[in-house]
Amino acid sequence: MLTKCPRCGSEKIMQGELSGLGGLVFVPENQNGIQKKSSYISAGACKDCGAVFDITLTDKPSKLTNK
Repeated sequence: MLTKCPRCGSEKIMQGELSGLGGLVFVPENQNGIQKKSSYISAGACKDCGAVFDITLTDKPSKLTNK
């Protein structure tokens, strides 16, 4: 988690999740099986300039693969 904005250097940072209708999720392209695995996405944002950064999966990437 970044503590400074990479765009303007402000330390006024807020954390949250990217969302849309039904939630915004990351789904890997290559998966086996009927039920697809996915993860919600979190991010940081600057309160001063509005930059969105530090985009991260909320689940561990290893949970999204079959290996």
